[in-house]
Amino acid sequence: MTLKRTLTTAALLAMLGLGTSAHAQTDPDSDGDGIPDASEPLLGADPANADTDGDGLNDLADPKPAFAANHLEMTGAPASFAIKDALVENNYDFAAKKDATDHLELLVANTGPADLSGFSIYYAITDADSGAVEGYSLPLPGFTVPAGGEARIHLDDGSVAGHFRANPNGIYTSSQAAKTFDVVLKADGMAPVSVQIAKDKGGAEAAD
Repeated sequence: MTLKRTLTTAALLAMLGLGTSAHAQTDPDSDGDGIPDASEPLLGADPANADTDGDGLNDLADPKPAFAANHLEMTGAPASFAIKDALVENNYDFAAKKDATDHLELLVANTGPADLSGFSIYYAITDADSGAVEGYSLPLPGFTVPAGGEARIHLDDGSVAGHFRANPNGIYTSSQAAKTFDVVLKADGMAPVSVQIAKDKGGAEAAD
C-alpha cells in the first residue's frame, strides 16, 4: 500500500514489470488508459474508465487514480432539492422487487415548481481502519427530478439506464472495514446539498 502512495502510477507499473510496451501489446486495456485491465485492481482503478476518479487526469498519469479533490462550486442560489434518503448498504431494487447489490443510492426530492437537471456529484469514502480516503467526481447526465417529485441516483455498475458507474476496485468493495461516505450533490446554479453516510463493516456485498 505504501508504494501506491509514494510512486506515480506509471512508476509503480514499471516496477512491477506491467508498464512495458510488450505488456501493452498483449494485455487487454479496455479503457485505453495505458494500464492493462489485469493491473487496474492493483491501483484501485476502474478498467472501464480511463479517468477513475473524474479529476480530468488519465489514470496512468494520475499519481492517485482513485482520489479526486472536490472541485464543485460550493455557492449558488438556495437549492430547491433535498436528499431525502441515502443508502450504501441494504439496497432494494423496487423495479425487480428484490434485494440489490450494495451501492451508493440517493433519493432526491425536488421542492420547486420546475423539473431539475444538470446535476453533478462528488463523494469521498473513508476507511475506518486504515484511514485511506478515495474521492470521486462525476456529472450525472440525463438525471432529472420532476417538479414536486422524487428520483433516485444509483452509483453501481452503470448497466441500467439512469444508473451511473462506480469504481469496482475501490475500497468500497476491497476493504471489509467500516466506512464513512461524504456526499455532495449539486444542480447547476444552486448551492450544493451534502449528506454523510456510515457503513457497517463489510464490503459492497452482492444481493442475496
